[in-house]
Amino acid sequence: MPTRRDLLKSSLLTAVPVVAAAAPAGGIRHIDIIHHSHTDVGYTDMPSVCRDLQVRFLDAALETCLRNPHFHWTCEVTLTVEDWWKGAAPARRAQLAKLVQSGQMDVCAMPFNQTPFMNAAQWKQALDWLPTELQRELRISVAMQNDVNGMPRAGAMLLLDRNIRHLLMGINADMGGPPFRRPSAFYWKMPDGRKMFVWLGDHYGTAYSYFEPKNWQHGQAKGATTTLRPPYAGDHLKVDEVSLRAAHAHLTKRLEKLAADGYSYQRLLLSYTNQWRYDNDPPFPPLAPFIDAWNKLGLQPTLRLTTATVAVKDMEAELGSNVQIHEGEWTDWWANGDASGPREVAASRVAKRNLDAVFSPVWGEPTKRILRRSSEMYKDLCLFDEHTWGANISVSQPDALDTIAQFTEKALLAYRPMGHSEWLLGQRARTHFCGKSAGLYAVNTAPLPYTGWVRFPGTDRPAAWVNNLSAKAATLLGPAAPESPEKAALELDGKGWPKAARWPGMTESLFASGLGDILTVFIKPPHKRSSSMHPERLDRLAATYGQTKEEKTAYTRIFTQPIVHPSFASASRRLEVFRDQPRATLTVRFDRISNPAPEAIYMLTELPLKGVLPRFSTGGMPYTPFTDQLPGSCRDYFAIDSWAHYQSPAGHWLWVTRDAPLVSVGGPHTWQRIQQKPADPERLWTMLLDSFWHTNFVANSHGVMEFQFELAWSQQAPDAPATAETLLSVSIVVDHPAVEACPELMKSLFTT
Repeated sequence: MPTRRDLLKSSLLTAVPVVAAAAPAGGIRHIDIIHHSHTDVGYTDMPSVCRDLQVRFLDAALETCLRNPHFHWTCEVTLTVEDWWKGAAPARRAQLAKLVQSGQMDVCAMPFNQTPFMNAAQWKQALDWLPTELQRELRISVAMQNDVNGMPRAGAMLLLDRNIRHLLMGINADMGGPPFRRPSAFYWKMPDGRKMFVWLGDHYGTAYSYFEPKNWQHGQAKGATTTLRPPYAGDHLKVDEVSLRAAHAHLTKRLEKLAADGYSYQRLLLSYTNQWRYDNDPPFPPLAPFIDAWNKLGLQPTLRLTTATVAVKDMEAELGSNVQIHEGEWTDWWANGDASGPREVAASRVAKRNLDAVFSPVWGEPTKRILRRSSEMYKDLCLFDEHTWGANISVSQPDALDTIAQFTEKALLAYRPMGHSEWLLGQRARTHFCGKSAGLYAVNTAPLPYTGWVRFPGTDRPAAWVNNLSAKAATLLGPAAPESPEKAALELDGKGWPKAARWPGMTESLFASGLGDILTVFIKPPHKRSSSMHPERLDRLAATYGQTKEEKTAYTRIFTQPIVHPSFASASRRLEVFRDQPRATLTVRFDRISNPAPEAIYMLTELPLKGVLPRFSTGGMPYTPFTDQLPGSCRDYFAIDSWAHYQSPAGHWLWVTRDAPLVSVGGPHTWQRIQQKPADPERLWTMLLDSFWHTNFVANSHGVMEFQFELAWSQQAPDAPATAETLLSVSIVVDHPAVEACPELMKSLFTT
């Protein structure tokens, strides 16, 4: 996360103005202050250390509430509550529950502050982080999302399913921004007509700056640092009359500016985090005495230290029906940070596909043990998709031990479920065939019939081809499929790379010229990252290409071409074109040279559909970019599940990404902050890597990386999610022997 100075500068950033509810003359008469700790699972300390610290903060907040009935605390995330609950004695648990039920403490619904890369299964896991009984006991009824610049509708609709209809957003405008002028409130209308009340507040920690003109924070050191401490009573927010009146004068100026900017509510909600590190910080017990002293002195507006639940529901009640309604996906400006670690993102996608296969009906009902093990993996994957990717020095000191240590823990959240999901899937496959006839079986776990290669890992046996392998079924592999007839009509460029491909029934090509073209965006020297980058400081460099080699199989034609670019030690692109159906698989592979300078690497897929917008999905919720988004939300790039669907009178084109779930429509819009639909939305630019972030993400991913994509055409509208899952699936081969399996091994080694 950026420095406090960056935050204060970026908090002035505004987008589309919101018409506030009219208030009587007199301006703001009351301020609710919500005290919480902003949870970064990492950033200030190792992720595991942050979790330990947050448990201690919650315990300190509980103790403070017991000592002072005027002190209130909001638990920003359920991750901390679960960690604390597991280690708390029954009597301590009862104290927390009692304080929550009395309204002195509060628990919000989100497990942590989340990026938009979770799939539907992850969202369900995330919002059920705590057991249902505990959620009821803690009376969770509001959600809070801080730092992150957006919120997927998939998550919002699941919150509404749980009767959580209030969302507090404390966006960090650094490298992004809120969709509307803030602070303000609006109703967020979902596709099914339900509405969520959203408080679009200031940055999650700005309450302090409303009362104090100077930053007390001396640095953002690790929790273990003994030369910098949290603030104590008397360090700031002092309770003597002179200090209180000085704070009042400062607040008055802030509120006057707020009114001049268009704020007209009589009530204001502010979030307060401590001033030790700003993030991952403990409670500040002197906040309650400060507010008490303020009110006793009769200063206006009145202040109240309260919880998120009380504050946001009182705000909604006061505003009544005079609140604007907005619709659309809330896309995230910070999503590009995930592209700083392409290999780790790819590993997380493998794990998600493995878990999809684990739950295929082909294996039968999952056992409780399978559900428990998969839940642990989904929790890891949710934590991987949490918004904190590294240390506060990740970019300034990319090779520091702290930087490497933090990302090692982060990366493990992708690699661990990748390995464990593969093992669980293998166990399910092996045990499924116990008692069945001997043979070599191919299993299609996907929801639709599969056509393509079947491989035999760990053996020298060449890949086999299957046609229309039944969905969610196991089939004995028979003799080789007959050779496919050649139906694809290809056009090649001067170097032998396909620039068009048609099959019978198609009036347009499966793709346009330039499929798999590589383009990089970089900063003109001197190479300096900044939160206020301007497009004129950027430059672009397109790759060049060598001569293509063609290989023919009985079922496909394969084109392989070298890519030449100064960012790569070596690179190639490979296009496998199916002979008898309109489908192709594109694989791009490169060895990126180590380079700490900011760089974004894009790959082009252009379709012959001039002006047509694609349809995406995030978290299982479909939308059309530009036309179905909150105004002011990110349009430079989009975090998607795995597919883009283009439709025209000429048919339906489905583009599917295996590894890289960030795309730009119409161009590589690095730092452009576009809002209008581009002239050429048929040009889809996949963001393979982006290292432009100036903090908190990976500075220099390098080495060998591979990305794979599927293209398919159909005359009829496809079931896009099911088709994408099938195209990305890998059929499982099980060699079931005639000899009886050792019961000891089956029971101890393979039973799930």
